[in-house]
Amino acid sequence: MRDRDDAARAVGYRADMRRRSLSIAATVAVVWLGGCSRPERRPAPVAPHSASAPAAESAVPAPVAAASAKAMPPSSPPRTLHFAWRPPGSDARAYVATDPEDQHRIVLSRGVERGGRYPALMAFHGQPQPGQAPRDYAFPRTVTSIVLELVERGEVEPLVLVIPVFRFLGRNWPEFDLVAFESELTRVLGGEEITLGARWLCGHSGAAGCGGDGLNQAHRIHPSAVGFFDTCVGAGFGHEVRELARARVPTLIMHSVETAGFRPRPPTEYMTTFDFGQVYGPLGLRPSEDCPGAPPDVPLRPQPYRCASDTQGTTRAFVVDTGKGQEGHDAVVPVALRYFLRQFVNAPR
Repeated sequence: MRDRDDAARAVGYRADMRRRSLSIAATVAVVWLGGCSRPERRPAPVAPHSASAPAAESAVPAPVAAASAKAMPPSSPPRTLHFAWRPPGSDARAYVATDPEDQHRIVLSRGVERGGRYPALMAFHGQPQPGQAPRDYAFPRTVTSIVLELVERGEVEPLVLVIPVFRFLGRNWPEFDLVAFESELTRVLGGEEITLGARWLCGHSGAAGCGGDGLNQAHRIHPSAVGFFDTCVGAGFGHEVRELARARVPTLIMHSVETAGFRPRPPTEYMTTFDFGQVYGPLGLRPSEDCPGAPPDVPLRPQPYRCASDTQGTTRAFVVDTGKGQEGHDAVVPVALRYFLRQFVNAPR
């Protein structure tokens, strides 16, 4: 009897061990299969950027980036507003704009929401061709594309891009009153329940130093930073650079070939061999062997003042090599704007 009981217990024990072995094997198989189906953690590719991009940029693992994106609240997509306005006492023909496409424009970048307060970048184009309509100017398209790109990539905080326009009737920015324009801008944005914060100003070519007003009045609205992109170098330019330095406003000057406004007048307007030390020296800028801050995206021209700054470090100048003639002159805009936004404009921290 005892032998039969012992045999029965042995059979039960072996059956129980088989059941346990099968259970353990099944569990291992499930875990193994589950591990194989898990996505591999690879770092997200780093977006291409120039040498002047912030050094603090780093790649984020893809799963973390995806989780962060889901956690972020939805933001409004970019949109454009148009409005007509002309300076008091100005020639109506210089600012006529019956069609919205020819009017001043406000571009609200992604993330600009009703009821918010945002910084504004005011960008002034250069001298257009006589009879050319503002809708055909290349400057607004270039500036808008770059600003929206850098905001989308997180290199610049959401902002309000403002692009005023005029038609050329013999003078650049005739009677343009920056203070009155800012007042109208505030009114227009008030209709969108948007309040302006810091003001940054920049301009190209005839936006400064070639008669008229434009950037020649920048200091009047107390900007946070100002950029001169291959602008004319006449009296208005020099006066404004001094005013901004006196107010300790961070200022970027980037030239390539533009010589208009210099006296005595050079033989050609666009010169790759022009010594910009003749312009920068009288403004209190001094050449620097070690370029202040990060370098631009393009090479510098081989001349003593290729890098220059004032003694207090608020004004920074570069002479960049973007090519020859009109093409080189226009190519300064994307280079200078990216540098200005990355180095002079507050990016999110």
